[in-house]
Amino acid sequence: MSLASIEAAIPEGDRILLDTTAVAAYLDASEVTHLLTKHLLEELVAAGRNPAIVSMITVMELLVRPLRASPPGNHTLLAFLRNHPNLDAVPVDLQVAQDAAFLRAAQRLSPPDALVVGTGLAAQVGHLVTNDPKWATKLAPMTNPVRVVTLSDHLPFP
Repeated sequence: MSLASIEAAIPEGDRILLDTTAVAAYLDASEVTHLLTKHLLEELVAAGRNPAIVSMITVMELLVRPLRASPPGNHTLLAFLRNHPNLDAVPVDLQVAQDAAFLRAAQRLSPPDALVVGTGLAAQVGHLVTNDPKWATKLAPMTNPVRVVTLSDHLPFP
């Protein structure tokens, strides 16, 4: 695993948007990118090197599995989201909705994808960190400065 590679891909000081797949990889030790996301969240984000945000779409998606468990484990996830240093869950407000609508009109993104990226645009992130290689294709036509960092690209054996 190349921790230096992920650090080089995200310059110090750049705010990042974590999508659902990135946070899920952090929460699930069996994920192939778990150690990479652990380094990202515990060393880069928590230390303040790279403040991070998640959208409310991500929060909603992450809550489904713990709410289905018996007993429900949503309190642990909510505590993580509320208390992790330099990680903020950003609400959908008028600016996020406007940015998401623009993305739906111009790029034909699905409503959930448009809201995730719209959250990042409104928060002025530099990078979208994901475990989903499709994001690079989805955002390729865009002229905004959000760059996609796909976690699997930073593993030693692709």
